[in-house]
Amino acid sequence: MGDSIAYGECASAPSRAYPLVAARAIAAERHTAVDTCVIAQPGWTSWNLAQAVSADPAAFTGADVALMFVGGDDLIQAGLATLNGGRLRRQLAEAYARYARNFDRIAGACQRQGIPLVCCTLYNPFPRSPIAVAAVSGLNQVIVQRAMARGIPVAPVDAWFAGREPLVIAGYRSGRLEDILRGGEAPVHPNDLGHRLIGLGLARYISPLAEARHRLGSTAVSHSRR
Repeated sequence: MGDSIAYGECASAPSRAYPLVAARAIAAERHTAVDTCVIAQPGWTSWNLAQAVSADPAAFTGADVALMFVGGDDLIQAGLATLNGGRLRRQLAEAYARYARNFDRIAGACQRQGIPLVCCTLYNPFPRSPIAVAAVSGLNQVIVQRAMARGIPVAPVDAWFAGREPLVIAGYRSGRLEDILRGGEAPVHPNDLGHRLIGLGLARYISPLAEARHRLGSTAVSHSRR
C-alpha cells in the first residue's frame, strides 16, 4: 500500500517494481507461488491511502501480510503550503500530526482483520538539502513512534538508501531540492536498482510474517493495481 513508489514509478517494467521483486524473492525462498495486491496511486498522501483502505477494507481480506510505504506526498503538500504564506515548521508539524492519525487508521484496519503490517521509513532523495533532511527525518520519527506504539515492525528503507542515492534514485543529480526546478521528471523515485534494494529488503521482513499467517489458513489475494 502506498503512493507512486509502491505503484512502481520509474521501474522499467511492472515486474521490476519492488512489490513484485519482494514477491519473487519470497516465492523462491518458500518454493510456492506468492500473489500480491498493490493498493497505490501516484500522488497519494497518507490520507488518500487511509480513505482507500476505509472505503474497501475487503481489498486485502485474507492477505498474509500488508505493507505500507507512503508519506512523500505528505511532505510535498506541506512544502507547497508554504508558497501560500504558511510557515514550513508549522506546516510540517501539521503534516506529521495528520500522518500519525492516518497511520493509525490504516494500521487499525489491518489489525482488525488480524493481518500483520510492516511499515517503511522514507528515504531522502535530496540528502544535500538540510531542509529535506530535517523534514524526512521528522516524518520517519513519527512512523517509528506510531509503529512502536502498535507493535508494528519497521523496515528502515532510509538506511538502505543512505549514501547510495546516486545509484538507486532515477535521474539523481546533485541531491539538492533545487534539482526539482531544472525541468524534467523530479529525481525522487527509485530506479530498477532502488526498487530491487527495497524489494529484497522487504522480503526479509515479510517472509516470516507471511509464513506464520499462512499456517493459520489465510489466502493471499491475486496481483492487481487499485
